[in-house]
Amino acid sequence: MPSCQLCGKDSENLKKTKIEGAVMKVCSSCSDMGDVVEKKQKKKKTKKNKKTSRRPRETDTLASDYGSRVKEAREERQLSIKELADDLNEKASLIRKVEREDLKPEKALAKKLSKKLEVTLYVNPEVSDHSVEEGDDRDATVGDVADIKE
Repeated sequence: MPSCQLCGKDSENLKKTKIEGAVMKVCSSCSDMGDVVEKKQKKKKTKKNKKTSRRPRETDTLASDYGSRVKEAREERQLSIKELADDLNEKASLIRKVEREDLKPEKALAKKLSKKLEVTLYVNPEVSDHSVEEGDDRDATVGDVADIKE
């Protein structure tokens, strides 16, 4: 038999009652100390058909020599790392890490660098861009196309 959570009295008729912020199952005599909580009717959830627009996937990938591209373009413009970082409102250590290829730049940073230094950091790799050596009549393999970093 269930018991009142307030006084401990055994009772078949327990009511959910809010007493000083706490909702408890209490007997009829203890329910006078608070407000009886009525059962809420469950609302049925209706599914809405949401039409989502999918953006096409970007096929551009970061160039394998992005660090040297940034460094060469910066040196052509005779800018120090600190000057470039100040112009882009970034930290010099971040630019240094990108040049050493210790850090891959996020799209936003790559866009800033591309615009400021007039370099292309994201390229669209195509299988047709790769040439086959003369005298080799084999089909291209993944190893011929992929840039594998060790």
